[in-house]
Amino acid sequence: MVENTKKELGAFYTPTHTVDYMISKLNGFSKASKLFEPCGGDGVFVSRILKKKLLKPEQILVWDINPKVKNTIEDLGVNIEIKDTLLQTVLGNDLFGQSNSFSHIIGNPPYLNKQSSYIKKNKKTLKKLYKEIGANDTYAMFLYLCGNLLKPNGQLSFIISDTFLTLGIHKKLRYWLLKNFTIKEITLCPDSLFSDLGASVRTSIITIINKKSDTDHFINFNDCKNKKSGDYNGTIYRIRQNDFLDYPDFVFHYKNNKALIQKIARAPKMISYLDGGLGMHTTNNGEFLGIIDYGNKSVLIGKKIKNIVPLKEIKSGKWKVYHKKGGNIKYYSKPSHCILWNSKSISFYKGLKGFNLNETRQGFLVSGVCSELSARLASKNALWESNKAMCFYPKNPAQYPPYFFIGLLNSKIYNNIIRIFNHTNSIQIRDIRKLPLFDFSKKDVKKISEISKSIVINLRLDPSYNFSAEQKNIDLIIKKYV
Repeated sequence: MVENTKKELGAFYTPTHTVDYMISKLNGFSKASKLFEPCGGDGVFVSRILKKKLLKPEQILVWDINPKVKNTIEDLGVNIEIKDTLLQTVLGNDLFGQSNSFSHIIGNPPYLNKQSSYIKKNKKTLKKLYKEIGANDTYAMFLYLCGNLLKPNGQLSFIISDTFLTLGIHKKLRYWLLKNFTIKEITLCPDSLFSDLGASVRTSIITIINKKSDTDHFINFNDCKNKKSGDYNGTIYRIRQNDFLDYPDFVFHYKNNKALIQKIARAPKMISYLDGGLGMHTTNNGEFLGIIDYGNKSVLIGKKIKNIVPLKEIKSGKWKVYHKKGGNIKYYSKPSHCILWNSKSISFYKGLKGFNLNETRQGFLVSGVCSELSARLASKNALWESNKAMCFYPKNPAQYPPYFFIGLLNSKIYNNIIRIFNHTNSIQIRDIRKLPLFDFSKKDVKKISEISKSIVINLRLDPSYNFSAEQKNIDLIIKKYV
């Protein structure tokens, strides 16, 4: 975050129509008001507030890490300090020395995750300062920091990534919000909002008041995801704020599925009946990764993959099948990748600890990167890449065969369930661990398993096989239990 580039600062400057919408969510401006913007950027929030004559320049304080913005902000007549807001707000014995200082806070905090150089560099300090909610994303830490800087009944409006709604890493953040603030509104922004800037981030606008919510307070969720950029007349959902405290991980699932969520919470977890999980990394795909040549002269060749491996070398043990694909691959796909398997290559591989390298059980894969929850049959004795797929083995395949789990996970119902816990396209193992296993009868377990196995057999014969009719039959069986 010291280099002044948009990428390294996590900065995406806010369109004027969004700024105006956010300002409209704040009220009660007066001569006594004091507004804070913790990441001033191009000054669009301040300039619009001044243009609307809501406040005078001396009532506004701006901080930003980037010295290049100082002149722009100073030209507006407001006070600006160049500082690292997340690290330099600690004064005296008070964690946030300026607590209860501001009547209004507004902004678009930077979007940097725990893999960013900024969080990695300052991890120890950030984890100490933000231990109540976790040091996972800068936007979450900014929200926490600024919530602590609000006066009683003070108001805050932030535009932030929408990942805070469901991701497991933000469980503590959601709890902190629910217990300490009245959440006035959460707007799910149009998907195209930042596309003109080359960013695929999905955003939301959260508006909160610094007072504990009344027991009968309802949060307004304004769903504008499918609207054009600038259109905030979305579908409104109203959910009682305290209800979220009873949801698993306090997920902000707003589409009135309270009965389903309660049923999920009561059901045993699917993961209790499975072994397996995360995969491994080669650390050097160019050297150790190969493409399997099935002899059909139509081998998929990657840009950085130089090894084309005949099937006989896999059968001999020189190479091992390696499931690398994510995506919406359901039921079956012929493996396309393999990894070199000798003492030298194995010494480079990361994540092999805990693997049974002589595994003979039949497992199944769940895609880690996918727009739909997708499961497929795994090759026996294969390994898999941690980023793209997870592999599981039934503990008691006689009771619950792998084909049964594949059928469940490819169903519409289970796809809807996992989106309650994670609405993004990146499925985590923590999300799989939350999935329920309803009390399926032996008859229905057998029926789902048989249908799934039939789909796999047909896909082996014809990769373009249409299994939509069979999938509907599986969905109808599952629907009885939901």
